[in-house]
Amino acid sequence: MYLNYKRFSLVFDPEHFSFSVLYSPEADGGEQTVVDQAFITMTTIDGRPLTTADFAAPRIDSGMETDRVWWRITCPGGPASTPEVAVLLSLDSRGARCRFNGRAVFSVRGGLIWGADPGKATFAVREEKSENPVLRASSGPAAPAGANALFDRLTDRIFRIFCEGTLRLRFNWAEQRYELGYRSGLDYGRELVFSVRENLMRDRFNLPYAPIRKAHGFAVPPVGWMTWYAVRFGASAEVVLANASELLRRFGAYCGRLVVWVDWEWCHRDWEGHGEPGADIFHPRRDPYPEGLAPVAAALTKMGLIPALWIGATNEGRQNAELEAHPEWVLGRHAMWCGQWWVDPSHPGVVSEYIPKIFRQVLDWGYRMIKWDCLPATLENACRFHDRFADPALSPAAALRQVVQAARRTVGDETYMLSCAGDSERDICCAMDSFDAARIGGDIFGWEEFIDQAVGRVLHCYAWHNTAIYCDADNLVLRDEFNNLEQARSRVSFYGLTGLPVTVGDAFAELDDRRTDLLRRIIPPVEAHPAELVRKRRGGRWQLVQLNVARPFGEWVAAAAMNLGGDEAELVIDLAADLDLECGNGRRYAVFDFWNRKFLGEFSTRLVVRAAAFDTVVLRITPLEAGVPAVIGSSRHITQGGVELLDFHWDPAAAVVSGTVLCAEGEVEELVLLLPDSFRIREASTPCRSSGRLAVLELTGSIAAPSGWRLELEAGDAAPDA
Repeated sequence: MYLNYKRFSLVFDPEHFSFSVLYSPEADGGEQTVVDQAFITMTTIDGRPLTTADFAAPRIDSGMETDRVWWRITCPGGPASTPEVAVLLSLDSRGARCRFNGRAVFSVRGGLIWGADPGKATFAVREEKSENPVLRASSGPAAPAGANALFDRLTDRIFRIFCEGTLRLRFNWAEQRYELGYRSGLDYGRELVFSVRENLMRDRFNLPYAPIRKAHGFAVPPVGWMTWYAVRFGASAEVVLANASELLRRFGAYCGRLVVWVDWEWCHRDWEGHGEPGADIFHPRRDPYPEGLAPVAAALTKMGLIPALWIGATNEGRQNAELEAHPEWVLGRHAMWCGQWWVDPSHPGVVSEYIPKIFRQVLDWGYRMIKWDCLPATLENACRFHDRFADPALSPAAALRQVVQAARRTVGDETYMLSCAGDSERDICCAMDSFDAARIGGDIFGWEEFIDQAVGRVLHCYAWHNTAIYCDADNLVLRDEFNNLEQARSRVSFYGLTGLPVTVGDAFAELDDRRTDLLRRIIPPVEAHPAELVRKRRGGRWQLVQLNVARPFGEWVAAAAMNLGGDEAELVIDLAADLDLECGNGRRYAVFDFWNRKFLGEFSTRLVVRAAAFDTVVLRITPLEAGVPAVIGSSRHITQGGVELLDFHWDPAAAVVSGTVLCAEGEVEELVLLLPDSFRIREASTPCRSSGRLAVLELTGSIAAPSGWRLELEAGDAAPDA
């Protein structure tokens, strides 16, 4: 049976009491199945199963109204407890609607097909306005309990499910698709509604939306070191290469691709913006770079690092030869920190000649990543001098977009381009579809800047992270000048669980071993995306960050409780309300404290954490299954398995638990398992210590060679507590 209304269709199978929903992405295009064979089952109010065989032959009525079409499937002649049930299936312009009536509890289970790459580019999200200040993220096809929609970042379309009752989405790894689970509850009339919204991000945030491009090769955000925050105007070729060597020594075992950013001081000596004789966008300052920038890039490349360069392509401190030869390209003169001469972004010559020449030179020098700064100042001066535009019909934003597009055409999709200086959404979003990443806030040195320009801005912008761009919350500055150890740990925890770019902002001479080790725990960044597509605001004293991790071998939550206040405090975390976890029905969670490497116990509804002033507690919260061993913690990465754990397998018949991990060369990685009550370790393939139900494996290896491990268990009491 087939029913259609505009772009939605229904197929109903009376024999199997199932339905499918179809959708036409284009008004004149073909249909695609989005709900695949959703089977309707029923139970009596006291839980006894019902089938269509318990009723007389169904009666199917149909109708057409001004704004909808419908079927009503009525099953009469049922048992005394449920004499009749009815299912109303209808279509309108917004989607498909299922209404269930009768003295029964209805359940619906079926496949959801949304997006061309469900495992990597379709995200289960909570699609509603959320006042909760918890920053919710996911890694992999995680579907937290509150998820009620599937967002396809490739097409900017969202498939939404509204229901009266309970809804649970899950990812089927074997089928590589999400699945729907719905239960109506005890009311006698409840609805399940499917709808589609096109251009969600474009319209909700007023963006020039395009899906994030990754032709540059960074499947996750980059890791590196930057001159400006670390050494400021003290940067030079020697300083860059010395710190590059330390970057490689300290983090080379943890990440295969490391970046060195030569920042704005290569052509600026101070904040006055008047320039230095002989230095401009085509010529670096002579004192710090006497041989130019190309030898620096060549040396970095030889070391196995990726050279990256700051560019302020729309302004100059002193007019360079190109601007002197083409005065018509100059828009006006207004001194700011970054320069005083502003080019006309509306001029055809700027777009076709000037900008391409700048960016070709960057590539010729050997730099493969670009940080494009001064965009807010460019828009400000384009407004100031708009009456001088060569093409006054263009708005400042439209003119800047064509300039950025010219640069993108010049460098190609393989070059990573970061837009810089995120004063507001105006400059962050203006040419978002041409950039790979965007600075979303101002400079971050002190703690208050971190709270405002990192935490606050990430909450505001996180819906765009790994959907349209990589959100870059600026450098991680950890040195004593700006942080105590607790504040450094909080900065690292926040970046690590949100999967942001990791750019070290300290000279390595000022970065002690403890802070170096903190950084190692978030390298490489985890692949993460938003679990809510909304702008959020920071709460009060505490900031919670939740990362839902889904891998073929299991799901868990890595969560950070950040104490932003100046004294020690205690926080009660409600697992359901705060972290979207399923509670009740005997569900239990093992909770492990990452930074303190301590098992906190098993919890079912809530837990209490204490944190020192400005400190952060990071937890792995793992659902437990009776009789099944579980990984509950890891020392290697803050996700505690999301980056380093490649496989985990339990063979109940042989009583063997095994897995594969990535280790960092030169470091012993501890993997923590919780064993069932009825088992003890008989033999381990790797050094292992046990205490009670805890087993701690000591693993070694390298990122180039995954390490396998195996525990053979046997029935018996666990090892006594140490």
